[in-house]
Amino acid sequence: MRIAACTRELTVACPDCGRGSARTHSRYSRTLADVAVGGRPVVIGLSVRRLFCDGPGCGRRTFVEQV
Repeated sequence: MRIAACTRELTVACPDCGRGSARTHSRYSRTLADVAVGGRPVVIGLSVRRLFCDGPGCGRRTFVEQV
């Protein structure tokens, strides 16, 4: 069984300064394995965004949304 998933939040807070960002730098996929369902293996394909932080005093330029 394959499941495709992504987050629904439009803006994500920078972990350093807390400022919200919706400006996407890039995307990448993570593959998660879960326990079998009815004897069939489960694979979850998760699309994750890397975002820019536009905080004027923040030293972090990009960050990954947490799932």
